[in-house]
Parts: sequence; structure tokens; C-alpha cells
Amino acid sequence: MFHPKRGFAWIWSGILCALLWVAGIPPAFAHASLLSTFPEDGAVLQEAPAQVRLVFNEPVQITQLQVLDSNGRALPLENRVTRGEAPQGDLPQGIPEGVYIVSWRAISADSHPVSGSFAFQVGAADPGQLQAARTAHAQGRDPLYWPLVGVRWGIYLGSLFVVGVLGWWRLLRGQRSSFADSDRVSGAEPLSWAFATAWITLSLTAVAFSLHLAQLYPHFNGRELLRVMLSPYGWGTGLRLVGLGILIWACEGGAVWASGMGSVLVLGSFLPIGHALTSEHPMGTMALLGLHLAGSAFWLGGLWGLERLLGKESAPYPSVGIIQRFSDVATWAVPGLILAGVGMGGIHRGWHWDHPYGQYLWAKLLLVLMMVGLGAHNKFRLVPGLQQGGQAAGRSLRRIVRLELVGLILVLGLTSFLVAQAPPSHGRQGMGAPLESGLQTSCEERLNWPEGSLHLRILPCRPGENQIRAEVKGVPAQELTLGFSLPEHGIPPLRRTVAPDRPGQFVVENVPLALAGEWQIEVRLLISDFEERRGQIAVSL
Repeated sequence: MFHPKRGFAWIWSGILCALLWVAGIPPAFAHASLLSTFPEDGAVLQEAPAQVRLVFNEPVQITQLQVLDSNGRALPLENRVTRGEAPQGDLPQGIPEGVYIVSWRAISADSHPVSGSFAFQVGAADPGQLQAARTAHAQGRDPLYWPLVGVRWGIYLGSLFVVGVLGWWRLLRGQRSSFADSDRVSGAEPLSWAFATAWITLSLTAVAFSLHLAQLYPHFNGRELLRVMLSPYGWGTGLRLVGLGILIWACEGGAVWASGMGSVLVLGSFLPIGHALTSEHPMGTMALLGLHLAGSAFWLGGLWGLERLLGKESAPYPSVGIIQRFSDVATWAVPGLILAGVGMGGIHRGWHWDHPYGQYLWAKLLLVLMMVGLGAHNKFRLVPGLQQGGQAAGRSLRRIVRLELVGLILVLGLTSFLVAQAPPSHGRQGMGAPLESGLQTSCEERLNWPEGSLHLRILPCRPGENQIRAEVKGVPAQELTLGFSLPEHGIPPLRRTVAPDRPGQFVVENVPLALAGEWQIEVRLLISDFEERRGQIAVSL
């Protein structure tokens, strides 16, 4: 037998445990990651470079790429490539000696702005001048970061709420004629809530777009607007604005098709952003994401509608038919939502426990399963009690519906965290994740010279952050330089130089081998001031 007070205590305990669990998951934000640059950050070049090039772990859209000389003047860049994984620009011939700062801004695949800068020097090395230039152009926390987080959350929740409440309104319209007391199940209140929320969400979308422009273009003059609107983020924003406008019209008595068309556009506006377009199966990922969003909207709007309906009625409950109808639809809609989420997790290879993305995904799944259990209790225990006119069943049902609303808000919050996490399929591993995993834990290669050898071990030998351990035997070793390149993706060498931890033992931490493929590792082992050993190793990730 279900004891309400004891049951609610267990449910709240489960939600609290889930929150504590999520709070301990290390973040690994999904915004595009800069893998390497040419020239390298801090490089001292004897000859002026012909171009500047950036290499990211995913396609980006560059909104600003400038090279500043020591006087702060921007050099003209020709033949710019502003889209893709390797944006670049050609420098003027024969730039004079001095320190140069390269600053950039871009839109990542998840629609978030990213930016950064690096420095290089042409001519004689001057470490003091180079460091001074770096310090002068160091970037702090973007002041628009937290306002945009709040606005994005409002847009996400508001969009789902509007679509869900209008779905609830259509359910009321289909069932209202079955009841003699039709005033109690009037659709006027859902329309009022949907109308107000749609206007608020539309306003937040316009505010977010303006803040994005301020982040991406510090000196925006209108010429860049078309470029932004043609990006996936621009397409998504445009679809959302049009969809919300149609839904506002539907709330004011628009055509029969308006609520359906507007809902499709609003939910579809979330498909071009995030990592659906850059996944291994973009069309399948977007289809599953659309199904997932539709199920979430239905669940949110339905739970809100049930709570409002139960708060206005007393036994005998005249609207029990609506409650039964919602329960019947949820029987197939909610499992569809779960299967869509599981499918997306599979496409992103996100179920690995050692990755922050997988930990968020498991937390979300467990919360959803808890809510499904509550829904099953409602359907098979409380709704039959309502049909018999039980007041206790009505009070218990309303309390559980409120619990489900809290749980669903947490699920949507976890979903927003998932969007901001790098899935394993995108080749970034969180800094806090352990190196050992349930898949391949390491790979080893050996380089031999006539008088000695080098044994290289790469952990975990998967796309993402890796640790490199090297053991040198037979020759004295003062310094080890490793250059990591991925020619098939056009990634130039990323070099790391380390001194030995112990005689013959070297460790290189946090090497960003972000993409799968055959990485070429150039080895330079310094034996003395006048002698070194070189070699090349190929490693498949």
C-alpha cells in the first residue's frame, strides 16, 4: 500500500541525491576548442610568416580575425577562410620585426561565442616584450556570459512551455464537449498563459540575439548581420521568431493550423544549433532531438494543465476524462521521449561513465525513470480512485503532479547542461575524467636507435585529453620534444617540450588529441647541447 507521506519523503530524497550527484560532475564545456595555431603561441620566427591559421576540433564561423602589431594597428588580411575547422588569412609580405597579437572570435557549433588570442614574434627573441604583449591583451571573463546563460534558459523553458500548453489546450478542446460543466474545463486560461509566455520568449530571443551580436562583433555596424543570419544560429533564431509569432496569432484566434505550424517551427529552431549538425549522423540526430523536444513539451504542458485543473475541482471530479486521456497519451509519448534520448546518447557515444557527458546523461535517465514510476502510480492507482470520487486520490494526485513538475524542471536543466557538454563523439574529454576507461586504456609504440630506444605510452589513447609517458634507455636524455599532427584533417604540429621527471622518464600532461585518426608524432630527444636523436611514430586513435 502506498503511504503518501513516506512515499514523498523517499521521492524528495531521490531528487536531492540526484542534485548532489550532478553538482559533483566536472564540466567539459562543448564550445569549440582551439587545437593549434600557426604561428604557435609564443613562437619566435626568424622570417615573417605568410599567413595565420587556427585549427579547431569542429567547424566554426569566424566573426573576427585580426593581427595587431606592437602599436595596436591591425594588419590587412587577404584570402580569408572564415568557415570550417581551419580558418586562416594571408599576411602582407615582409611584415617588419616585432611582436604581433592575433585575436579571434567565432560561433561554435553549439551556437555559443568563443574567442581568444595568441602572440608571436618576428626577429630577435625578446621574452619581456612578448610577455608584455600577452598581458596587455589577456582576456578575462566575458561580462555577458551569465546574462546569456539566464536568457538562454528562459528561451528554452519558455518555448517548451508554450508548445506544451497549446497541446494541453487542444486536448481540452477535444474533451470539453463530454462534460456538462464545461466552464471548469474552459480553454481560456491555457490560451492566456500561452499568449503571455510566447511574448516573453519572443522578447528574450530578440535580447539574446542582440547580446550575441555584442559578443561577436565589438564594433557591429550592420554589415555582419547577413553573415550571422546565414549561420545555423541565425537560422534557428529566425525560425523561433517566426514560430512564436504564429503561436501568438493562434492564441488570438488564428487559423486552425496555426498552433501546429508554430509549434513545429519553434521546436525545429533548436535543431540547427547544438551538436546535431556536427554529429556522425546529423539527420538521425536531429530527428531524435525533435522527438525528444516534442515529448518534453507535451509532458511540461500536460503536468502544468493537470495541476491547474486539480486545483480548481473537488470530488466528484468532472474532468476525470481529461486526466484519463492525458494518461493514455503519456503512455506512448513518454517512452518515445526516453527512447529518443537513449538514441542520441548512443549516436554521441555518451554512455561512458568516465566522461562528464555520460554522467549527466545517466543522471537525467534516472530522474526520468523516477518520474515514469510516479506516472505509472498515477495511472493505475490514483486515476481509478478519482473515477470513484475519492477525495484522497485527488489530493495525492495533485501532490505527485507537483513533484513531477519539479522533476521535469530538473530534467530540462540537465538537458541544458548536456547541450553545453562535449560528447565523446566530438573528441573532447573532461579534465576531471580518469584516464583509465572500459575501452582502450593505452597504446604503446617504440622508437629504436643503434645505441638505445624510446618507449612511448599514450593514455587513454582515445580522442580527447591524453597523457604521454616516455621512457628512454641506452642514451642520456636532457629534454624531449614531441610534435603531434593529424595530416588527414590538416592539423599542423602541436609541440610540447618537457624535462625528465627522473633520469630517462618523461611525462607530458593534457595533450589535446581531439579527433580520431592516425596521428603523427615527431620525436626530438636532446642528448647534449650539440647532439639530438630524431624519429617519427604513427598512432591510431
